[in-house]
Amino acid sequence: MEDFNKIKEKIKSQLDSANYAGDLSDLGNEIGIVLGEYLITNDELNDFLNGLNHGISLGNGTHG
Repeated sequence: MEDFNKIKEKIKSQLDSANYAGDLSDLGNEIGIVLGEYLITNDELNDFLNGLNHGISLGNGTHG
């Protein structure tokens, strides 16, 4: 997926240029700005959110 690498690099750049100490909503906003350029459909958004939820459950030990 060509867009995967573009998105990854743009998210890195977006976060590196965020010059404030925010909270998780600010982090989500910065990532959302980039993803909004690429996620076209509700299915794509749902795929991303499902992956995010899965990753969080793996990270915090609630995956079941």
